[in-house]
Amino acid sequence: MLRTDFITGVQVRIQRGYNMERSCCCFSAPAVHWEWVDPSCPYQLIPLSELSPEYQAVAGYVKTDGLLDKSIVSISRIQNMDLWDMYCLKKKQLMRNQGVKMIQEKRLFHGTEIRNVESICKNNFDLRLAGEGLYGRGIYFAKDAPDADIYSTSSTDPLPLHGGGTRGLQGQNTKVMFLARVMIGKSSVGRRYLQKPDGGSSENSHDICVNDITDPSIFVIFDPNQIYPEYLIQYK
Repeated sequence: MLRTDFITGVQVRIQRGYNMERSCCCFSAPAVHWEWVDPSCPYQLIPLSELSPEYQAVAGYVKTDGLLDKSIVSISRIQNMDLWDMYCLKKKQLMRNQGVKMIQEKRLFHGTEIRNVESICKNNFDLRLAGEGLYGRGIYFAKDAPDADIYSTSSTDPLPLHGGGTRGLQGQNTKVMFLARVMIGKSSVGRRYLQKPDGGSSENSHDICVNDITDPSIFVIFDPNQIYPEYLIQYK
């Protein structure tokens, strides 16, 4: 059986056990494809088996659509009920404000250092740390993994797990990037010094900034609630 899957429009063969279409639904709590959620933990970092349909779907997207030309070491699903709830509430708000039944979403890449992983998994991306960029003072995401790879640095540190544990390939230089679900909504071309998509205007008619309206490859987000850090990719 074939289905137009993920965000690419490409037809892929569905593998029993993981429904990518259902995984994109934002009106279930928790997300339908999550494993058991521990309510006592701020988040869970769930390593995916390389044999699982979910791993294969995500790895395929990272390699084929994200154009990552490096070896994937591990893929972990991030389960954070608080961040998921805020993401879903924001999605419903944008749908009401714009009078639409669907808000455009994309899965985009963000490269970072391993030392930032725990904070992002727990609290999401911090807009207060955003520096001045070419398209605005926001959180930057890339359509293509190589553009995000530039901002990731090699480290021998293992991935941190909530509760003080660690896992990963110690002693080997690996890098990390997030594959995040991002609400796009209405976009405008960004400019330096912008702190929100419409600058000083009170209209607030746009939701994000991009580098190019017709074929964007860089996306700038000014509201972290429009982001859900969905997967952590460890690679080398």
